[in-house]
Amino acid sequence: MQYMILIYGNENAWAEMSEAERANGFAAFMEYNKKLASSGALRGGGQLQPSRTARTVKAKDGKLVTVDGPFAETREQLGGDYVVEVETHEAATALAAECPAAWGGAIEVRPLLPSNF
Repeated sequence: MQYMILIYGNENAWAEMSEAERANGFAAFMEYNKKLASSGALRGGGQLQPSRTARTVKAKDGKLVTVDGPFAETREQLGGDYVVEVETHEAATALAAECPAAWGGAIEVRPLLPSNF
């Protein structure tokens, strides 16, 4: 079954880090990426641009409205994701627990429905 590992964190935290801290964080993610790929579980993923680049489309008063930015104001923003394929939710959660972002944010693990396209 496929699971999405959603990475939430304070997107401003990266800018507040020293150059050495950013280099260490980047290296930790590269190591995590290699581990997921070598395990055979990795199916995809990506890093998102900052939430200020987002647009939200929603219905209001019977009309579709496009708003700049994310729909909800939160302390943590969705920053990226991985799609993994493993046997159980527990296995996906174990992979998510190894994500470096777990130490400074939150990781959500959610099963994907089978694709119809």
